[in-house]
Amino acid sequence: MMSSPLLSSSCLRILPRLLRRNISYVERIRFLQRLKEQDSVCTSHIPDGKFLLYSQSKPLLRVDKANTEDAIVWLTYPEVTRYYPHADDSSVLVDVAMDGTARYSVQVGALPRTTKDELQSATGATFTDLRVALFMVCWRDAHTLSRANSLHLWNRNSAFCGKCGALTERSAAGHSRKCRNCSMTNYPSAVPVGIVLITDSAHQNIVLVRQPRTPRGMYSCIAGFSDVGENLEQTVHREVAEEVGIEVSSVRYVASQHWPFPGSLMAGCFATAEKQELTIDERELEEARWFSRDEISGAVERITSNPYLRLRGKTCEELLIPPPGAIAYHLISHWVKGTPIEEIYHHIY
Repeated sequence: MMSSPLLSSSCLRILPRLLRRNISYVERIRFLQRLKEQDSVCTSHIPDGKFLLYSQSKPLLRVDKANTEDAIVWLTYPEVTRYYPHADDSSVLVDVAMDGTARYSVQVGALPRTTKDELQSATGATFTDLRVALFMVCWRDAHTLSRANSLHLWNRNSAFCGKCGALTERSAAGHSRKCRNCSMTNYPSAVPVGIVLITDSAHQNIVLVRQPRTPRGMYSCIAGFSDVGENLEQTVHREVAEEVGIEVSSVRYVASQHWPFPGSLMAGCFATAEKQELTIDERELEEARWFSRDEISGAVERITSNPYLRLRGKTCEELLIPPPGAIAYHLISHWVKGTPIEEIYHHIY
């Protein structure tokens, strides 16, 4: 087994090539842990790894394969180094594939135009805006894109120690950075965010809000960052009171999603409130409304059939909600379907 402590680094390197079969979740996680913690093990797997490329935070995707498992382009090490020779120095570890292959991501920056054109032509793919990309892939792959980009940004923004200001040195996996002066080690983390769908007591209406920066007609769930010392329930109660001026009860956790803007853990919840007049915080919101089940049913159908309706610049005179790549979509759509809360997680994952 790959998780056995008796296996050497050299054995670990050749195992994925020899197995050619899916390995268990526990094997993958324990292998991933070794890759994170042992620089020699991580670097030894780079030549046999698969690579997801980013150029200026835009992942390389096959646009014509949108909403399939083939949208993300995974390149071999020889393929990557043909276009970007510095992959060894800048790659971050993303995960371990089902067959035991270590998967990395490389931020190639602004490639020369001829190199970029050649790469995109050879792969049939395009470096795609991440906000668009997250809605072009399946739920699992959206997390992969989010994780990789967040690791790149964290390493870029953590070059100096927050304690003494000295330079930090990254691990081979890119999952930690150690200060060269005081030896303090830092690790990437996600900022918790509560996102909530508010229903009335009869479960026939929900509250959705609109922010000024979102596309025309676009409404979503109330969301906000947790304050220091708050639990999730307190975050939800406070954000709802701040943004729409009502008090909720029965806060129930549903599912979560990592979101790379800027690097958040979105904890999706349901909560209940009496149907009443909303008073919005105009610094945060442009509008907030109660919507009926019929209104929401139509919006779910529209965005499910065409996820690109929500993109900036698109015009739509009807109600829009976030597309399937967002946790808000699943909260809203499963409310419409009447899925029991305890079962929603299994439908999402």
